[in-house]
Amino acid sequence: MSANPDQLPITGHDRNTHAFGVLKTPDVEIVSVRLDAPDEVSATLWHFLSPDERQRAEKFRFAKHRRRYVMARANLRRLLAERLRIAPREVELVANGYGKPRLAPVHGSVDLDFNLSHSEALAVYAFTSGRAVGVDVELIRQVPDADDLAGSFFSPGETKALRAFPPDRRSLAFLACWTRKEAFIKAVGVGLSCPLDAFDVAIDPDAPARITRIDARIGRIANWGLQAFNPHPCYIAAVAYDVSVRPCRATSETPFNHCVSRIPDTSIQDCARNDRISLR
Repeated sequence: MSANPDQLPITGHDRNTHAFGVLKTPDVEIVSVRLDAPDEVSATLWHFLSPDERQRAEKFRFAKHRRRYVMARANLRRLLAERLRIAPREVELVANGYGKPRLAPVHGSVDLDFNLSHSEALAVYAFTSGRAVGVDVELIRQVPDADDLAGSFFSPGETKALRAFPPDRRSLAFLACWTRKEAFIKAVGVGLSCPLDAFDVAIDPDAPARITRIDARIGRIANWGLQAFNPHPCYIAAVAYDVSVRPCRATSETPFNHCVSRIPDTSIQDCARNDRISLR
């Protein structure tokens, strides 16, 4: 007899969802999910997807990519369902005019915002209580064209700071800058109508993440929090959130002790050897 997907347990270390807690503050919670799962798990979670998501999943050429997409989207619905206290298949999502997902009006005035990002074998989800949030994650790897990409997408100040890093640290600095900028763009929620060079972030991967400049037409630095974290030694990530209502501070009682920005001592070569990173 097959299991009912809506009755599968949802916990911080659910072996069915491959989920684990990463970061928790009074206003921001980060959960990660391992995307490489047995076929039977992916098949079970398939039932959570909307018709549009199923159509998109079927368009993937390779089974690995289709399975990771199913895991990422289905687990978003599971995690939202846990917080809404409803069945995963009852979660309805829509997108704003720039493609940022949010809860559908059918859920009423629920005080819950969220965002997600995935890279290779890992997905990262951010949840907040009524405040804008954006998250981004990247596999740590060599970026041979880091200088060229920075010239196209970073601000002049960030590009200059990146080129000051020694070659063996430049790829990591690039990824630190990229995830921090993407997290902020996603939190603002207006896509590339907010130009990537309209704000600056601190790019040193071993220093606290922070926004150092924002064009006045976008907002005020004081309204935004930015934090870097490592959901896994081979991944680098950042979360941006609106703090205009109340500051977001890490708490000592949280069980997730990853409220740091220093990159673990794992080489880029180790992380980039292949795209099937062991997340056990």
